[in-house]
Amino acid sequence: MTKKPSTAEHAHRGGRSFGVITFAGLLLVLVIPGIAIGEEQNFAPQAAVKESEGSVTTQTELMMLDQENWQRPQSAFKWIVMARDIKVPWDTFGRQGWMTDDAYVEPVDPGVSEFSADTEIFYLVFAVSALDAPSQYRAAWFHMPDGKTPSTKLTGTDALFMEMNEKAGYLEIFRPEGGWKKGKYLVKLYFESPGQELYDPNVIGTMAFTITE
Repeated sequence: MTKKPSTAEHAHRGGRSFGVITFAGLLLVLVIPGIAIGEEQNFAPQAAVKESEGSVTTQTELMMLDQENWQRPQSAFKWIVMARDIKVPWDTFGRQGWMTDDAYVEPVDPGVSEFSADTEIFYLVFAVSALDAPSQYRAAWFHMPDGKTPSTKLTGTDALFMEMNEKAGYLEIFRPEGGWKKGKYLVKLYFESPGQELYDPNVIGTMAFTITE
Protein backbone atom coordinates (compact mmCIF):
# COMPACT_ATOMS: atom_id res chain seq x y z
CA MET A 1 0.00 0.00 0.00
CA THR A 2 1.31 3.45 -0.90
CA LYS A 3 2.22 5.46 2.19
CA LYS A 4 0.07 8.53 2.62
CA PRO A 5 2.13 11.74 3.08
CA SER A 6 1.46 13.33 6.46
CA THR A 7 0.42 16.93 6.93
CA ALA A 8 3.76 17.57 8.63
CA GLU A 9 5.64 16.29 5.59
CA HIS A 10 3.63 18.59 3.31
CA ALA A 11 4.33 21.58 5.57
CA HIS A 12 8.04 20.83 5.56
CA ARG A 13 8.15 20.49 1.78
CA GLY A 14 6.02 23.57 1.12
CA GLY A 15 7.91 25.96 3.41
CA ARG A 16 6.57 29.52 3.36
CA SER A 17 5.99 29.64 -0.41
CA PHE A 18 2.41 30.30 -1.47
CA GLY A 19 2.98 29.84 -5.20
CA VAL A 20 1.58 27.33 -7.58
CA ILE A 21 3.59 24.46 -6.10
CA THR A 22 2.21 25.09 -2.61
CA PHE A 23 -1.33 25.33 -3.97
CA ALA A 24 -0.84 22.04 -5.79
CA GLY A 25 0.54 20.53 -2.60
CA LEU A 26 -2.54 21.63 -0.71
CA LEU A 27 -4.69 19.95 -3.32
CA LEU A 28 -2.72 16.74 -2.85
CA VAL A 29 -3.19 16.94 0.91
CA LEU A 30 -6.94 17.31 0.47
CA VAL A 31 -7.56 15.09 -2.54
CA ILE A 32 -5.27 12.09 -2.03
CA PRO A 33 -6.46 11.30 1.50
CA GLY A 34 -9.99 11.69 0.16
CA ILE A 35 -9.28 9.07 -2.48
CA ALA A 36 -7.78 6.75 0.13
CA ILE A 37 -10.78 7.18 2.39
CA GLY A 38 -13.06 6.57 -0.55
CA GLU A 39 -11.23 3.34 -1.28
CA GLU A 40 -11.68 2.18 2.29
CA GLN A 41 -15.36 2.98 2.12
CA ASN A 42 -15.67 1.02 -1.11
CA PHE A 43 -13.89 -2.02 0.30
CA ALA A 44 -15.69 -2.10 3.64
CA PRO A 45 -19.09 -3.16 2.27
CA GLN A 46 -17.41 -5.92 0.24
CA ALA A 47 -15.76 -7.24 3.38
CA ALA A 48 -19.10 -7.17 5.15
CA VAL A 49 -20.70 -9.11 2.32
CA LYS A 50 -17.94 -11.67 2.50
CA GLU A 51 -18.55 -12.13 6.22
CA SER A 52 -22.25 -12.42 5.53
CA GLU A 53 -21.59 -15.18 3.02
CA GLY A 54 -19.60 -16.99 5.70
CA SER A 55 -22.85 -17.91 7.42
CA VAL A 56 -23.26 -20.62 10.01
CA THR A 57 -24.08 -23.10 7.25
CA THR A 58 -21.00 -22.26 5.17
CA GLN A 59 -18.69 -22.22 8.18
CA THR A 60 -19.87 -25.61 9.43
CA GLU A 61 -19.48 -27.10 5.97
CA LEU A 62 -15.88 -25.87 5.84
CA MET A 63 -15.17 -27.52 9.20
CA MET A 64 -17.01 -30.78 8.44
CA LEU A 65 -14.82 -33.82 9.11
CA ASP A 66 -14.68 -36.55 6.48
CA GLN A 67 -16.48 -39.68 7.67
CA GLU A 68 -15.87 -41.77 4.56
CA ASN A 69 -12.06 -41.51 4.71
CA TRP A 70 -11.80 -41.25 8.47
CA GLN A 71 -8.66 -43.34 9.03
CA ARG A 72 -6.34 -40.36 8.62
CA PRO A 73 -5.37 -37.18 10.50
CA GLN A 74 -8.07 -34.54 10.58
CA SER A 75 -8.00 -31.32 12.58
CA ALA A 76 -6.55 -32.12 16.03
CA PHE A 77 -7.19 -35.87 15.68
CA LYS A 78 -5.07 -38.74 14.37
CA TRP A 79 -8.46 -40.09 13.36
CA ILE A 80 -12.05 -39.64 14.45
CA VAL A 81 -15.21 -41.44 13.44
CA MET A 82 -18.87 -41.72 14.36
CA ALA A 83 -19.78 -45.27 15.38
CA ARG A 84 -22.87 -47.20 16.41
CA ASP A 85 -21.05 -48.89 19.28
CA ILE A 86 -17.59 -49.44 20.77
CA LYS A 87 -15.54 -52.55 21.41
CA VAL A 88 -13.35 -52.58 24.49
CA PRO A 89 -10.29 -54.87 24.19
CA TRP A 90 -10.09 -55.41 27.94
CA ASP A 91 -11.24 -53.99 31.25
CA THR A 92 -9.87 -50.56 32.02
CA PHE A 93 -9.87 -48.13 34.89
CA GLY A 94 -12.07 -45.06 35.09
CA ARG A 95 -14.43 -44.50 32.21
CA GLN A 96 -15.18 -47.79 30.45
CA GLY A 97 -12.95 -48.27 27.45
CA TRP A 98 -10.69 -45.36 28.26
CA MET A 99 -7.24 -46.30 27.03
CA THR A 100 -3.68 -45.22 27.68
CA ASP A 101 -0.41 -45.96 25.88
CA ASP A 102 -1.05 -47.51 22.46
CA ALA A 103 -4.35 -49.28 23.10
CA TYR A 104 -7.50 -47.93 21.50
CA VAL A 105 -11.23 -48.35 21.76
CA GLU A 106 -12.44 -49.95 18.52
CA PRO A 107 -15.42 -48.36 16.73
CA VAL A 108 -18.24 -50.70 15.73
CA ASP A 109 -19.92 -49.86 12.40
CA PRO A 110 -17.64 -46.84 11.85
CA GLY A 111 -18.78 -44.08 9.50
CA VAL A 112 -22.48 -44.52 10.24
CA SER A 113 -24.46 -41.27 10.32
CA GLU A 114 -28.14 -42.35 10.37
CA PHE A 115 -29.87 -43.57 13.50
CA SER A 116 -33.43 -44.53 14.34
CA ALA A 117 -35.47 -42.43 16.78
CA ASP A 118 -35.24 -45.15 19.45
CA THR A 119 -31.40 -45.01 19.52
CA GLU A 120 -30.28 -44.45 23.10
CA ILE A 121 -26.62 -43.73 22.48
CA PHE A 122 -23.85 -43.77 19.87
CA TYR A 123 -20.23 -42.65 19.89
CA LEU A 124 -17.51 -40.43 18.49
CA VAL A 125 -14.32 -42.49 18.75
CA PHE A 126 -10.96 -40.82 18.25
CA ALA A 127 -7.19 -40.93 18.70
CA VAL A 128 -4.90 -37.96 19.32
CA SER A 129 -1.20 -37.20 19.59
CA ALA A 130 0.39 -36.70 22.99
CA LEU A 131 -0.90 -33.52 24.63
CA ASP A 132 1.27 -30.68 25.94
CA ALA A 133 -1.03 -30.25 28.94
CA PRO A 134 -4.17 -31.84 30.38
CA SER A 135 -7.07 -30.80 28.17
CA GLN A 136 -10.68 -31.49 27.42
CA TYR A 137 -12.49 -32.62 24.28
CA ARG A 138 -16.19 -31.90 24.04
CA ALA A 139 -19.05 -32.66 21.70
CA ALA A 140 -22.18 -30.49 21.58
CA TRP A 141 -25.04 -31.29 19.23
CA PHE A 142 -27.84 -29.15 17.84
CA HIS A 143 -30.97 -29.97 15.86
CA MET A 144 -31.20 -28.42 12.38
CA PRO A 145 -34.96 -28.01 11.69
CA ASP A 146 -34.38 -26.91 8.10
CA GLY A 147 -31.57 -29.41 7.57
CA LYS A 148 -28.99 -26.61 7.19
CA THR A 149 -28.96 -24.16 10.10
CA PRO A 150 -28.40 -25.41 13.67
CA SER A 151 -30.78 -24.30 16.38
CA THR A 152 -29.38 -22.04 19.06
CA LYS A 153 -30.83 -24.43 21.63
CA LEU A 154 -28.39 -27.09 22.77
CA THR A 155 -29.70 -30.66 22.46
CA GLY A 156 -26.91 -32.31 24.43
CA THR A 157 -23.21 -32.28 25.28
CA ASP A 158 -20.53 -34.65 26.52
CA ALA A 159 -16.96 -33.89 27.57
CA LEU A 160 -13.88 -36.00 28.19
CA PHE A 161 -10.91 -34.84 30.26
CA MET A 162 -7.58 -36.14 28.98
CA GLU A 163 -4.27 -36.43 30.79
CA MET A 164 -1.03 -35.89 28.91
CA ASN A 165 -0.31 -39.62 28.51
CA GLU A 166 -3.77 -40.51 27.19
CA LYS A 167 -4.01 -40.90 23.44
CA ALA A 168 -7.50 -42.13 22.61
CA GLY A 169 -11.07 -42.10 23.84
CA TYR A 170 -14.67 -41.47 22.89
CA LEU A 171 -17.54 -39.07 23.37
CA GLU A 172 -21.12 -40.19 23.87
CA ILE A 173 -24.05 -38.84 21.85
CA PHE A 174 -27.16 -39.73 23.81
CA ARG A 175 -30.89 -39.35 23.34
CA PRO A 176 -32.35 -36.25 25.04
CA GLU A 177 -34.99 -36.61 27.76
CA GLY A 178 -37.82 -35.63 25.44
CA GLY A 179 -36.64 -38.02 22.74
CA TRP A 180 -35.06 -37.31 19.36
CA LYS A 181 -36.62 -34.88 16.94
CA LYS A 182 -36.45 -36.37 13.48
CA GLY A 183 -34.11 -34.72 11.01
CA LYS A 184 -30.50 -33.63 10.78
CA TYR A 185 -28.20 -32.65 13.65
CA LEU A 186 -24.90 -30.79 13.77
CA VAL A 187 -22.17 -31.86 16.20
CA LYS A 188 -19.57 -29.27 17.15
CA LEU A 189 -16.27 -30.59 18.48
CA TYR A 190 -14.35 -28.44 20.96
CA PHE A 191 -10.80 -28.54 22.29
CA GLU A 192 -10.78 -26.57 25.52
CA SER A 193 -9.61 -26.12 29.06
CA PRO A 194 -11.34 -28.34 31.64
CA GLY A 195 -14.53 -26.78 32.93
CA GLN A 196 -14.72 -24.14 30.20
CA GLU A 197 -18.14 -23.18 28.85
CA LEU A 198 -18.99 -23.66 25.18
CA TYR A 199 -17.03 -21.12 23.16
CA ASP A 200 -17.20 -21.20 19.36
CA PRO A 201 -13.54 -20.18 18.74
CA ASN A 202 -12.63 -23.49 20.44
CA VAL A 203 -14.47 -25.49 17.75
CA ILE A 204 -11.98 -27.70 15.87
CA GLY A 205 -14.40 -29.54 13.59
CA THR A 206 -17.99 -30.53 12.97
CA MET A 207 -19.90 -33.69 12.11
CA ALA A 208 -23.50 -34.38 11.19
CA PHE A 209 -25.99 -37.16 11.81
CA THR A 210 -29.62 -37.82 10.96
CA ILE A 211 -32.45 -39.25 13.06
CA THR A 212 -34.83 -41.25 10.86
CA GLU A 213 -38.26 -42.80 11.39
